Amino acid sequence: MARVRIQTEANFGWLLSRETLPEGMTGNYSEGELNASYRIREPGTSSEPQLVELRYEPRAEVQIHAHDEDEIIYILGGEMHLGSRVLGPGTSLAIAGKTFYGFKAGPTGLQFLNFRPRQDLTFYTTKESLAQHDSHAAE
Repeated sequence: MARVRIQTEANFGWLLSRETLPEGMTGNYSEGELNASYRIREPGTSSEPQLVELRYEPRAEVQIHAHDEDEIIYILGGEMHLGSRVLGPGTSLAIAGKTFYGFKAGPTGLQFLNFRPRQDLTFYTTKESLAQHDSHAAE
């Protein structure tokens, strides 16, 4: 059965990453990641898409990481420094699942939408990925 769900600004508030991570997990993230705020516009399920809006403080750094699912990032405001490229509002990035990338927010910060085809809460650093690979190789 078809349905339409409409979300407005009144449906959700901003959350601070530092305050929503499980206890003991903050050591895995940079200050820029911990100080990021986000709001879940669509939580997603195993069969429904996920949409999250994120805001980063000026010059916040997001370490090299990967996610299980493909994602599309659409920049709403500020700048994303991706390697030597500076990306601004209206830019989109399509990133395949399990692709490692990192970025830095520009001097006025960064705000973007992150879309994934299903709910995905994964965040693998290169260090975690190498450790996981080593443990599988030892089996």
